[in-house]
Amino acid sequence: MMNAPRSSASSIARLFGSSIVDQAMLSAANFGVGLILIRYAPEAQYGFYILAFNTMILLTTLQGTFIGTPMVIRLPTLDEGERRQWMGSLLRDQKRWGLLGGILALLAAGGGWAAGLLDHQSATVVVAATMLVLAALYREYLRGILLMYHRPHHVLAADAVYVVVLLAGCALAVRTAMPAVGALLAGMLAALACARLLRRTLATDIDSQAAPGRLREIARMGFWAASGGVIYWLFNQGYNFLTAATLDLTAVAALAATRLTLMPINLLLAGMQKQLTPLASHWMHQMGARRTLRRLMLFSLALGVTTVVYGAVIWLLRDWIFLDLMRKDFAQRDTLLLLWCGLFILMVMREPVMMVAVLRQRFQALSGATLACAVISLATSYVAMLHVGPMGAAIGILVGEACYCAAVIVLVLREARKDDPAAAPRNERQGTE
Repeated sequence: MMNAPRSSASSIARLFGSSIVDQAMLSAANFGVGLILIRYAPEAQYGFYILAFNTMILLTTLQGTFIGTPMVIRLPTLDEGERRQWMGSLLRDQKRWGLLGGILALLAAGGGWAAGLLDHQSATVVVAATMLVLAALYREYLRGILLMYHRPHHVLAADAVYVVVLLAGCALAVRTAMPAVGALLAGMLAALACARLLRRTLATDIDSQAAPGRLREIARMGFWAASGGVIYWLFNQGYNFLTAATLDLTAVAALAATRLTLMPINLLLAGMQKQLTPLASHWMHQMGARRTLRRLMLFSLALGVTTVVYGAVIWLLRDWIFLDLMRKDFAQRDTLLLLWCGLFILMVMREPVMMVAVLRQRFQALSGATLACAVISLATSYVAMLHVGPMGAAIGILVGEACYCAAVIVLVLREARKDDPAAAPRNERQGTE
């Protein structure tokens, strides 16, 4: 009786260990790409790259929430054959819609260039970004399946290939006339190489002959999940586009470079979430919202403490990082760094506990709260940028995140109170099996 919890704890530790190693590797790779571009490319080129990269983040977020969230909720109710059919059907749907969206994006880039709305460089960036997005969507879908199946070690092996190709390609990209385009194409090639390995690993886990149409079945649930994710992106990443329109690409580069120092925390959170979400779904089914929330609060606390410690280290090393490593000294550098640290502390402590509301499918409430906070955030960013420059964008993001944290706390506490303590879990040990 004593061995079961210990074995379960050991399995969970190995599961999170693989994910954390994977995200640490990806974090180092993304930091490496940013560092290469910051050191060896003009700031405007880095600004172009950031805008294209954030577009990719938006669309992979849309895919992950629209498809991933309903699947995590539905997965415990499906047998092996149904899972294979679902995965294959969704993959065929995504390929069809991805191809259509890619063609439309390329036509828009060509039309914008012909009409004089885009110069040659901007149009080329749009084309390269479109190719990156299509490859990234394919890779992320396959990664998501393996992570839902609790096989992060296979993901780790494929991501190692991704990292090697990405860094090698970016090292070559800065030797070209348009480093941003070269870096985006390197990302595309890396994503395709990784996806090929992932697809080979999954083999029969995906029914390649499954009929399309499952995307339509999850559309309602997926829409609310995705709308919340996309709206949240607006005030978490959309400030880059607002900054480019309000100020210039140099300001985008300053914001991105200072935020880049916190990238390991961001990717640590992403890696933990991919494993924590299906685990929390299991807890919710076994124990209810009240005890699930208690467990998730421990993750929030651990992530918060980790972020504070990491932020303190970055603060002490800031001169070496910016002056020696990046070879750039951005305006308002120290203030931006402090603002980003505050933002990340709030964000990493909010994400785990928010799963209670996600798993209870409170997507409309989350979307409404996110929209309101996004409006507050972007409005604050715009007004502040007009008065204090680039750091105004970070101030707006921090204000929006604080408002969102308050809304999430209210929502998850309300969900926890709905549980009848007498009918909650069977027992603590059963919830960890």
